[in-house]
Amino acid sequence: MLVDTGSSTDILYLATYDRLGLPHNLLKPACTPLTGFTGRSIYLVGIVELDFTVGEAPRTSMIRASFTVVEISYPSYNGLIGRPILMELRAIVSPLYLKMKFPTTRGVGEVLEYQKRARVCYQMSIPKGTSLKDPPRQKRHREGPPR
Repeated sequence: MLVDTGSSTDILYLATYDRLGLPHNLLKPACTPLTGFTGRSIYLVGIVELDFTVGEAPRTSMIRASFTVVEISYPSYNGLIGRPILMELRAIVSPLYLKMKFPTTRGVGEVLEYQKRARVCYQMSIPKGTSLKDPPRQKRHREGPPR
């Protein structure tokens, strides 16, 4: 799952939902499209309430989460953890250390990702033919009258 602190919804891809073997009658209909930060909209398959557990024993936390199921997929992710789950878990996310910490009844739980695996996932999510190079630097113009 990709952790996205900027997402206002928690997303589960339909392919992931099907791999879990969940029946489609659990999905509640949803008629509002989901609009991303680019302005592009996608239609929802439905919304499902699932028990969601994070962490490793004995420091785990389980919540009931509402996932928006969509019929798109990225080969490197099963879905997206957004602000609703992060807030319910009372989680702190560190992009620098690829780590998420959250309180549990047995101390502080944590989930961490490895830099190498994160880089592979990122590269898999970029469309083919897209350059990963930085754009050329623009010359900066100074404010004020010309000399």
